[in-house]
Amino acid sequence: MSVKIPIHHNVFHESNPREIKSVDNVFGNFLVNSGLYDTIEITQENIYELADLIGGHVKIDVYCPECGDNRVFTCEAVPYYSYNDRDDEIQVCSLDGEIISWQEVQKLVDSNPEKEHIGRWSWSNNTIENDTRLIVFKFVCAMDQSHHLNYIVLTKENILQKIGQYPSVADLSFPELSEYRKVMSKEDEKEIKRAIGLFASGIGIGSFVYLRRVFERIIVSASRKAIAAGKIEEDTYNKARIDEKIKLLSDYLPKSLVDNKVFYGIVSKGIHELSEEECITYFLVLKNCILMILRQWDKMRRDEEEEKQIAASLSQIATRVKDATTK
Repeated sequence: MSVKIPIHHNVFHESNPREIKSVDNVFGNFLVNSGLYDTIEITQENIYELADLIGGHVKIDVYCPECGDNRVFTCEAVPYYSYNDRDDEIQVCSLDGEIISWQEVQKLVDSNPEKEHIGRWSWSNNTIENDTRLIVFKFVCAMDQSHHLNYIVLTKENILQKIGQYPSVADLSFPELSEYRKVMSKEDEKEIKRAIGLFASGIGIGSFVYLRRVFERIIVSASRKAIAAGKIEEDTYNKARIDEKIKLLSDYLPKSLVDNKVFYGIVSKGIHELSEEECITYFLVLKNCILMILRQWDKMRRDEEEEKQIAASLSQIATRVKDATTK
């Protein structure tokens, strides 16, 4: 038998062009933001977004540990091989095309009253189920193609589960934290790292507990700054509820956080009231809010340093001008 590997294009897929949803892809976001063993349902509403990811049409913006900065990563197309008995050759097929074609087949059968319905909707069929049970998504850094980010997912029926990632969530998050060391305490950095590590291992309640403690300390730190600057009264702050405290500290917190009432409920809800699933869901929101606050504080710090440098330079210039005029 001769072994040839020509690229095989799915004619059905090519006859049904569609818009590529390469921005804010629901499955791309899932890979980036979810912890290990989290799941997402594949539905008729999002199946084409999964096809985009499998076809290599999705880009994600994440921290690249090797570049030391945020980078755009592009997904490689997932290969799919089939053996053609008639031509006695192995063909490289378009896996996303096969998935889309199967969707079109189901639509045609279901819309034809003379045909027997296929039954319950499915995102893949018997032909490709072995190739879609375990999928590795390989992402390549736009700045350097030797920098990679890999995710592994397991599918069972219409459920997709994240079972692997390299570099890990912690690897991607820890270097970013070093940027905020001038506005974050060592204790906060230590507990954020611990929280991220627990989250990456699929531990919801423990990760949320640590992150919430960090957030509460950051709010206290912001209140001290506001009280010292005479922006708020200490007695007023101490008597306020969490939502009122956040509003009082509006000059020291991001506007999106201050204006978002949903966030108050996430923070104020007792740990004993939350399930593992809820903590995992809330973790990402709380972590992003903490990083947003730290970014704003770091910007304020840099602005203050720049203002001091400019003031010092102007003072030196003024002194030189004064000396020059008195000679």
